[in-house]
Amino acid sequence: MLKVICCLIVAGAIVSCNVPKDGNEETMPINKIEALTNLEKEEAKKEDTVKAIEKVVEEKTDVENKNLRVAKTNKPLLIARGSEPGWYAEFFSDHLRMLIDNGTDSVFVERDFSGINTDPMYNTPISKNASGSRERLAFTVSISNKKCVEEASGEKREKEITILYRSKQYKGCATANIK
Repeated sequence: MLKVICCLIVAGAIVSCNVPKDGNEETMPINKIEALTNLEKEEAKKEDTVKAIEKVVEEKTDVENKNLRVAKTNKPLLIARGSEPGWYAEFFSDHLRMLIDNGTDSVFVERDFSGINTDPMYNTPISKNASGSRERLAFTVSISNKKCVEEASGEKREKEITILYRSKQYKGCATANIK
């Protein structure tokens, strides 16, 4: 009798290992084709995971490279500001950062601004590269070496600046950052 009970327990254990309890557990493949199909599915999942990880790493690298570029050129060549509406701009050798409309909007333009302090009448329409073609950006910078007094603070600056962006004119004063 003890032998029969032991055999039933062993048989029950073997059968219970191959039968899913709640339908969510994986079962052993029945034949080679099913085994190969499952293996291909697992490899596809691994490839998708690797691609997702590579994309995240690439995005992080792009951000790090941009931060590194900004860190290398962290000293602005020219600082400009104006009021009515309030705006602030920093011109670097390779880009421009500008807060407009009292900080509710911002502009970032990648362009060569290295000659911004040497040209006495700096005037340039700015274009950006979009999908390989040059596209006109509604952005123009005009700077003159005329003395300027800031409206809000009354401080004297060495340059007048006018920026035209989205058909709106931003006038103010600018100072070359020579330190």
